[in-house]
Amino acid sequence: MKLSILYTSLLAFFLCTSCNQLSKEEQEFDALMQQVIDVHDEVMPKMGEMSTLIKDLESKIDTTAQGQSYAKAQQGVKDAYDYMMTWMSDFSTKFPHNEENSKISAEKLASQMKLLKEEKVNVDRLKEQINSSIENAKKTLNK
Repeated sequence: MKLSILYTSLLAFFLCTSCNQLSKEEQEFDALMQQVIDVHDEVMPKMGEMSTLIKDLESKIDTTAQGQSYAKAQQGVKDAYDYMMTWMSDFSTKFPHNEENSKISAEKLASQMKLLKEEKVNVDRLKEQINSSIENAKKTLNK
């Protein structure tokens, strides 16, 4: 939740610091940033559900074939959880909220846009991993 507020503030900062009308490139950057934030905001509430599933699966893990299927499902959820935490940390490093962006050069904007496009791919992959791991865990638990 803090991350979405942070990046919404960042987006507002980008919009408010420009005295002139935003260039086409700046508008595209802002729109893509909002898409990335929207995906993050969609999957972030699922972190609690993932923690619950990890705990639910833990109690069923043993050396039997069924127990190992619980272990595999749990590992999938853990991997998705870890991916989310890593992605958020990396994103914050690449797009720090306190960076001065009032007079961003065209070259810097192009560089940031390239990074942001990569982050869009990453956050979409993250969303898929989270959703599929939750679905698999629920299926394994017969929920």
